[in-house]
Amino acid sequence: MRARIGGHPLHPALVHFPIGLWLASVLWDLVGWWRSSEALWSQMSYWCLALGLAAALPAVATGLLEFFAMRSDHPAIDTATAHMMAMAGAAALFGASWVVRAKTGIATAPNGVALSLTFVGAAVLAVGGWLGGTLVYRHGVGRED
Repeated sequence: MRARIGGHPLHPALVHFPIGLWLASVLWDLVGWWRSSEALWSQMSYWCLALGLAAALPAVATGLLEFFAMRSDHPAIDTATAHMMAMAGAAALFGASWVVRAKTGIATAPNGVALSLTFVGAAVLAVGGWLGGTLVYRHGVGRED
């Protein structure tokens, strides 16, 4: 079973939302660090993290459908597994940053733990995104068979 509309896979279309929101949270953290007197930026980052987590749910669901539709002997199964693990790790890091921020209060600047989780999450997200691109462009995963 695959998640498709008109033969087009949904997963590649849905991943842009959590990726964009999580990277925006990094941007707002950097702006907040630069303009340390304004709580607006930490609040923007907090809500981008929260919305990114919500947007990740359909992306994860459609990604899992694509993953389980792959044959176990597919040449890209190892890349797909690494992609899935990297993206799950990134989501966990961004989620942990969101939890830390929720506990310390969204009106205050994020502490070093929250910032570290977000920045490491962005690095892991980049690796996972690269692997996702490899699946599509090198291995043709998700194309109509």
